[in-house]
Amino acid sequence: MIAKLTGILDRIYDDAVLIDVMGVAYRVLVSKRTLQQLPDLSSPLLLWTETVLRNEQPHLCGFLEEQEVDWFRILTQVQGVGAKVALSILSSLTAREIGDAIASQKSQILSKADGVGPKLASRIVLELKGKKDLPIFSGITSSEINVHTPVSSEIDDAISALTNLGYGKQEAETAVSKASQKMSPPITLETLVRLSLQEFQARYG
Repeated sequence: MIAKLTGILDRIYDDAVLIDVMGVAYRVLVSKRTLQQLPDLSSPLLLWTETVLRNEQPHLCGFLEEQEVDWFRILTQVQGVGAKVALSILSSLTAREIGDAIASQKSQILSKADGVGPKLASRIVLELKGKKDLPIFSGITSSEINVHTPVSSEIDDAISALTNLGYGKQEAETAVSKASQKMSPPITLETLVRLSLQEFQARYG
């Protein structure tokens, strides 16, 4: 299976690109969001890819970020969600927005995508809300998320504050993840940072 392509952007179509990899041209289906973020023609391009069957023929679907292809695989595991619908969702929403919608169980957010009605959106949330190891909240998995978990903006701000204090990004994410599970409403950035610092103190003494 082809997992990644690195080559030269040769052509751009309405729903696909042609990428030249050492003289071999691959046609890759992409989302509208990916189309909007492409470099100029003849520029280097890296795409994370997933092979799917479409009209009984194998096709490559490509994404600029690895987290997007992760979500593509996850979404297509849901009954009624094929490659076309998954690409539509990733055209309308970022990977983070999809994760936020599922974590908060707000199916109406998914309904923004073309071809995703309220019933299908609800099914996606229902099937995925309890699934472990979803790429949600900068490495925080769905199994770690509960009703008291802060929104992603607070998590990002807390991680940024800790890295500005000299902590590494990975250890900051771990501390914020653990701290968020101990919080109760009202949730504030100040409290999240304070509890995260306590996690460092408990770990390193």
